[in-house]
Amino acid sequence: MRDDLAEGERALTGAMHLPVRAVAVIIPVFRHSVLLPEAIESALAQEGDFALHVVIVNDGCPHQETEAVCRAYAEAWPERIRYLRKPNGGLSDARNHGIRHVLAEAPEVDAIYMMDADNRLRPGALARAVAELDDHPEADWIYPNIDMFGLTFAGDYGGDYSLLLHSQMNLCEAGSLIRRRVFAAGILFDVSFRHGFEDWEFFLQAGGAGFRGRNLENFGFLYRKRGESMLAESERDAAVIRGEIERKHRALYRPRRLVDLEQVEAPRYAVVLSDRDEVLVMLDPAQGPVERLTLAEFEALWWRGQTGSSRYHVPPFLVVTRSAVLAALTAAGMVHFALWLLERRTADHLFAGLALERGKADRLGWSEEAVQGRMRFQAEMVMLRPALLGELFRDRSDDWVSGLAAAVCSVPAGVVRLRLPPSLVPPVTGGFLTRLRQFLPEAARVAPWSVAQDMVALARRMQGSVYRAAADKVWEWRNPDVVWRTRSHEVARVPTGGKAAFPRAGDGRFHVGFLLPLVEFGGVERVALNVAAALKAAGLVPHLFVLEAREIQLGPEWRDAFESVTFFCDPAFATWGGGQTLYDGTVLSDWARWGDHGDALAMLAWLDAVLNFHGGAISGVMGKLRRFGVKTGLSLHLNDLSPFSRPVGNVYLGLAYEHAYDLFLPCSEQLAGWCHAMGVPEEKIVPVLNAPSFALPEGVLRKPRPEGAPLRVIYLGRLDGQKGVDRLVATLRHARMAGLPLRWRLIGKAVLDGGGALPEDIAAMVEPPIQNPGALAEALAEADVFFLPSYFEGLPLTVLEAMRSGVVPVATDVGAVAEVLRDGENGVLLGGEDIPGQAVEALRRLAEDPALLARLSAQAQADMAGRDWNWAVAALLARLRPGT
Repeated sequence: MRDDLAEGERALTGAMHLPVRAVAVIIPVFRHSVLLPEAIESALAQEGDFALHVVIVNDGCPHQETEAVCRAYAEAWPERIRYLRKPNGGLSDARNHGIRHVLAEAPEVDAIYMMDADNRLRPGALARAVAELDDHPEADWIYPNIDMFGLTFAGDYGGDYSLLLHSQMNLCEAGSLIRRRVFAAGILFDVSFRHGFEDWEFFLQAGGAGFRGRNLENFGFLYRKRGESMLAESERDAAVIRGEIERKHRALYRPRRLVDLEQVEAPRYAVVLSDRDEVLVMLDPAQGPVERLTLAEFEALWWRGQTGSSRYHVPPFLVVTRSAVLAALTAAGMVHFALWLLERRTADHLFAGLALERGKADRLGWSEEAVQGRMRFQAEMVMLRPALLGELFRDRSDDWVSGLAAAVCSVPAGVVRLRLPPSLVPPVTGGFLTRLRQFLPEAARVAPWSVAQDMVALARRMQGSVYRAAADKVWEWRNPDVVWRTRSHEVARVPTGGKAAFPRAGDGRFHVGFLLPLVEFGGVERVALNVAAALKAAGLVPHLFVLEAREIQLGPEWRDAFESVTFFCDPAFATWGGGQTLYDGTVLSDWARWGDHGDALAMLAWLDAVLNFHGGAISGVMGKLRRFGVKTGLSLHLNDLSPFSRPVGNVYLGLAYEHAYDLFLPCSEQLAGWCHAMGVPEEKIVPVLNAPSFALPEGVLRKPRPEGAPLRVIYLGRLDGQKGVDRLVATLRHARMAGLPLRWRLIGKAVLDGGGALPEDIAAMVEPPIQNPGALAEALAEADVFFLPSYFEGLPLTVLEAMRSGVVPVATDVGAVAEVLRDGENGVLLGGEDIPGQAVEALRRLAEDPALLARLSAQAQADMAGRDWNWAVAALLARLRPGT
């Protein structure tokens, strides 16, 4: 099968297929002078209607006998044999010497056979290989099964060629018939591989260039196997040589590339849709099934895979569900997450189930529990551990599996409960397998439908299959030697320590992961949302990854901005804390430094870029992601303060992991300068300057203050220590005592440290947080002044939103507030010790001087013109995807 996944990976194929007219056999020789005549004679004995050229390459062999044998054959067969001598350079160099000679001197040769001097060919071998090439113009080389003599062994390498499997094992013997076009594309043997596996590396080169092989069952190749040989030496050095291969072919061994190959060559899921009598063979649901089978066709395929052969790919994970469930997960952007989490959970349970529950509107959440011996297995999707399938379907009785559908589940099973907005939860309807419920226990027949019933009915069908007898017979005389065929899903797990690879393959689009510990309505989340929306508008594809929270708010604007949502679901992960090591006063978590990062890497390695928005400990995986070819970015907003007012937090954590990040994304120029001063290279710093977090609804205009009316002052945000709630209370008290004509509006949630509470009279004024952009715009339209007495900030979105609406900000000079707020020009900056006193004086001036208020309001509004998120992300976009 030709693979066209990676851009630029197509080799030269020619506009028209022509039959093979001539074949060259290249025989390198070094210290095999006695065995060489057997190889030459078997080459000369080839039968076929094509011309045959034999090229013998003496690689500086010290044995005089080698010279004598080579010359004798060249003189005896001058029209068919060409003898070349060269200084010793190793097997790869000798092969290349012969290949270059053929390319330069024999333009009529269409294919080259690489033959070792101690091996043999049966007389019809090349004729069969040539016929296979002629019958399959898409094939670029024909490789044999391995029939050994000396130490006898027969290895079956049959089945579809797979570059995925080839990355883990040497599928193709050097003794293959290879089209000229492979060598013409510049693919040669690497002369640095002098200790073996040079043929493996050669064919990986070819596979990386888009060429593909094809197995020929009865090729006629005979491999001489002795107790000690170059192959035996290679096996002893296998780990070292494999490391060299992986370093040279780094792109092939990245998780993203391996998953791309798995999608095409060996999809891991067989999804049984029990309401359609259909099985979807797939990996990435977004790209649809690679194959659609009827249940009868799947039954035959599965039992074929049980016949002891390594030729057939059977998806290792069986999933049973219904089409409405798959559609609901797709609509929620969570189908990849669901499959990935269930695959992970099959490590803990034989059966991993997914239940869809109706949650609150605009909320998503998850939980999980083991159900064996505790409750009914009530779920809409179930996945089985691969090792269980063979035991389950070969069982002569359904007594054990029926425990899955019992009133109290009696088999090892767990259920993940996914809470979706009510509009996304599908109704439960009957399916075709429900017609087979006569096979189920009576208790299960009267119970509410669960996928467990469909699973039991499917098992009963497979157990009674007419094909099961085939599994008890021996069908092949060769040993099944493609050992990775039944473990194909493990290949993409290798780079991440055996963790389940996220089931998402490349589709030509640029995918960006946004990492957040939680999603509610905080400033960091709002920045992430707006950056995602702007990148999406530019053609990139944002995806949301929730690192720690088990439930999130996900309104329509979030669902519109992000194509998918994934919860990390790792109980060992904590965003902050859990460590004994400090970096400039900020705790580095043990998870970040020493934890098991495999699941996090598997979750993110398929992306083109990841942007960390206050993900804390997740910084620990960024270095490995970079090595996987993923661009890494860190969004920075502000320094937190310790109880002793020392700056700590996410910004310092970023400095600790500076080497692991490609990009630092500060929200202000001030923070950008600070990062540079603290050692971050200037080239890494790409400011993404904050902008208002929502578009002004059409028609919402600030309502002028009526003459003689009180000055309207609004506070928007959390009522906590950082935001200066003590200063807010003091300012309110002083303003009342001074008799200022003010009308206050306090909107937010009290989040007070130490169990404190707002004074009753102040608490009575507080309105609930506003999360709807339209309502926020209306609230600002009815205000004259925005008050923010914070102790520390980044560049607050609320200040920008107030200014855009013409609301005059009165705010403390902290963080990067002064970047946008110029005292006396577009607002009032507060600084020094007596913030409440300064605030009261500023409010007095604004209340008494309407012209001052109008001038500051107009300038604030003018300063925000054109400041939006498309403008903010322009530099980031250019760095993520140059040329956009």
